[in-house]
Amino acid sequence: MLLTIHSNTKAQVIPVLASNVAYANITCVVVSPIVITKMRDMHFGSIVSGTKGTVVLPPDGGRPISTGSVALQSSANTTSTATFEVSDNLGNNPNTVRMFTEYTITLPTNDVVLVNEEGKTMLVGNFTSNPASSQKGTLVNGIGQLSVGATLYVEADQGLGQYASTAPFPVTVNFN
Repeated sequence: MLLTIHSNTKAQVIPVLASNVAYANITCVVVSPIVITKMRDMHFGSIVSGTKGTVVLPPDGGRPISTGSVALQSSANTTSTATFEVSDNLGNNPNTVRMFTEYTITLPTNDVVLVNEEGKTMLVGNFTSNPASSQKGTLVNGIGQLSVGATLYVEADQGLGQYASTAPFPVTVNFN
């Protein structure tokens, strides 16, 4: 394509480009995958139910708290939060160059069903974590610790027996 410009004395012809080309390079970085490993299952201990109530297992490992007429028959050392180790999978050498030192946490949003030998059920929900899921977890030398607590919902005159989840509950971590 040509562009003609007229001036008072002489016409000029200037070539105009209809297209042009630019180039970009492509790169990527492959990092080690984040790993989460269960270290311990959650256990609410032994309880006695009367009327409807709850047992709250705090994620910091503190003593469980009951509401309603639910009585705790266990001491804090027979209850446990679910605990996990989070790792960048690079080992714990402090001289390793690490791409990520923080991670986010996603906890279950749906209640988990517990069932006893007779088919009676209880629900566990309101999952909480330490560090909190609204915050970021930190890896020190590639390793982090994560504890998860929850609330056990006890019905009036809850059926006797040992209750267990029908499937494990998911905890998801992602590099930040």
